[in-house]
Amino acid sequence: MQPQTQTNGGQRPVPSVTDSLDRMVDAAQKVVADEVSLLGVKVSSGISAAFQSSVLLLLGTVFLAIGWVLVLMTAFEALAPRAGGFAALGLLAACNLVPGIALLLVGRRRLKDIGNG
Repeated sequence: MQPQTQTNGGQRPVPSVTDSLDRMVDAAQKVVADEVSLLGVKVSSGISAAFQSSVLLLLGTVFLAIGWVLVLMTAFEALAPRAGGFAALGLLAACNLVPGIALLLVGRRRLKDIGNG
């Protein structure tokens, strides 16, 4: 006669070691599957948030560029009668190119530092 356990619904047989191990492996597999599914949801949520942030940054950059062009056009209109068209254009170009080149060089140096250590 097989040993019995008392439960609320009556008696049931005591599971063997093999049955217990099978149930434990099945439960572990279910936990792993649930964790993988949850990780997939987190990753897709992170990707969605990153995409939304990228779109917002892109739109902000477009509006900023449009605004900067308008500022430069206004500055050119103000400088051209006083300094001449080519001189005003050269001054505005220098005021944009010098800081731009400096920022690119600093950024490049920092990227090299990150890459080297």
